[in-house]
Amino acid sequence: MKLVEFVGCFMLAFAAVGATIQPREPGWTGSLLVVPMDGSHWTGVKAVAEEMGRRGHKVMVVIPEVSVLLGPGKHYTTRIFPVPYGKQQLDDLQARNADVMESKQLPLLEKISTRISNMRKFVDLQRATAESLLLNQELVDFLRKQNFDAVLTSPAIPTGAILAYNLSLPAVYMLRGLPCGLDSTATACPNPPSYIPRFFTNNSDHMSFRQRVLNVLVSIVEPLLCRLIYWSTEGVASRFLQRDVSVAEILRSGALWLLRYDFSLEFPKPLMPNMVLIGGINCAIKNPLSKVSSFCTSSRGIKNVNLPEKLLIAYAL
Repeated sequence: MKLVEFVGCFMLAFAAVGATIQPREPGWTGSLLVVPMDGSHWTGVKAVAEEMGRRGHKVMVVIPEVSVLLGPGKHYTTRIFPVPYGKQQLDDLQARNADVMESKQLPLLEKISTRISNMRKFVDLQRATAESLLLNQELVDFLRKQNFDAVLTSPAIPTGAILAYNLSLPAVYMLRGLPCGLDSTATACPNPPSYIPRFFTNNSDHMSFRQRVLNVLVSIVEPLLCRLIYWSTEGVASRFLQRDVSVAEILRSGALWLLRYDFSLEFPKPLMPNMVLIGGINCAIKNPLSKVSSFCTSSRGIKNVNLPEKLLIAYAL
């Protein structure tokens, strides 16, 4: 899907999931709050924010004062909030993750312990970021007064989803996937482990019995993985919303899930009605498929048959 086509579809969805269900006039422009996730995810979100702003919508992006890639743009405004860490901490964490990914000499136990240590540091940083945004009462009150129509964010770091939940705004999620199957849990989407491979298993949708058993075991461990990843965020959310709440409950209120993959490259799996495939929007250069002018038939051997364009179109229809 091209970015222009995607933004057109997104604008229709944006109008549909607005805070009110009043009819929209032709040329209607809305107000979008963007709470992005730092890193490569920002590439696609920034393109959408820029294009929405260019088309006349009011777009505000809320970002921490310290980040890797987040920053201002031409067609959207930014609101920056302070965080209790510096750029050096982010750079050090990135360097450690890169070392683990590139090192093939580390013993297995050392690699596992290093990844767990890095995950703890990552979770601590995300908790600090969530606290800095959500517990900043002045900033939250300011955002509430802006009367946004929707929130665009990533559910992988659910700070934006928590904010949308508190502001009673429809949340639009853009994601590649969640590591512990939380997207399926939150949307009540069928996710049978005997058919759908789990993250980190390297299985395809065609699994042997042994692979299916491994897949089932991983699916049993997934809730524990979610707990390890999101327990600190749930604590911040409970303090912010002043009641006990889980990340799954918050994500369940999402209005639209934009999935950055496509079944032409991924194994097929069930989707809910509010899930939309937008694979390919991050591709800067798109090469069209060459025109098909022949096909092969097999009877006694192989024959290459050339067909005129009109007949090819007739076969395609």
